[in-house]
Amino acid sequence: MAAAVVLLVLGGCVQVQPYLAREITPPAKPVRVLLMPPDVAALELAAAGLALPRADWTTTAQDALVQAVENTLAGHGAELVHYRRAEGIVPYAEEHLEAVALHETVLQTILTYRYSPARQRLSLPTKPAGLDWTLGESVAPIRADYEADYALFLMYRQVTSTAARALLTAVSVVLFGAIQPTGQSVGFASLIDLDSGAVIWTNLLQGQSFDVNAPDGIYDRGIKLLSGLPL
Repeated sequence: MAAAVVLLVLGGCVQVQPYLAREITPPAKPVRVLLMPPDVAALELAAAGLALPRADWTTTAQDALVQAVENTLAGHGAELVHYRRAEGIVPYAEEHLEAVALHETVLQTILTYRYSPARQRLSLPTKPAGLDWTLGESVAPIRADYEADYALFLMYRQVTSTAARALLTAVSVVLFGAIQPTGQSVGFASLIDLDSGAVIWTNLLQGQSFDVNAPDGIYDRGIKLLSGLPL
């Protein structure tokens, strides 16, 4: 899904595209929101155009995004529950993998038919009017283990230029009058109802990054990514 999202990145200022897939009744009591392990990567774009992963930047970006989630949910009066990461490469418990895989499949379809510039005004041919996006009963083990009302998934990628890349861009402007993006960021968030499995809300964030020393504005972008959260 990360590859699909990156293909949608647009230039210019930070943009968000919230999509309310299903209306929900405001809860009478504070809800519990389970934050699934954020899928975050921060990379450095070298002068040759090769994007190299930076573990330190990734940790900084993830911490900033989690802080944005904590503050946003506190503002909604919701209780944040953190997913207990499993050991190993895959951060999820085995009994939760079906829901996670189905979530990725459904979100790929939503990305294609709601966010792709060429198709965002088209209807899904096989999706009758009124049919909800849902993960069905695959979310039951997650609901049972965490006693949460909703699950929040986050994906974020940021590519930031090196100083050499920024200098190359400046030279290209002087010589050719062309402006090349020195970095890009893209994020995707989704809220899942753990009682029904329905996809309640999604949001896509896109923008440029110009800081040559570290990923810039991650916290603020995290707040924007969570704008319109229907809680």
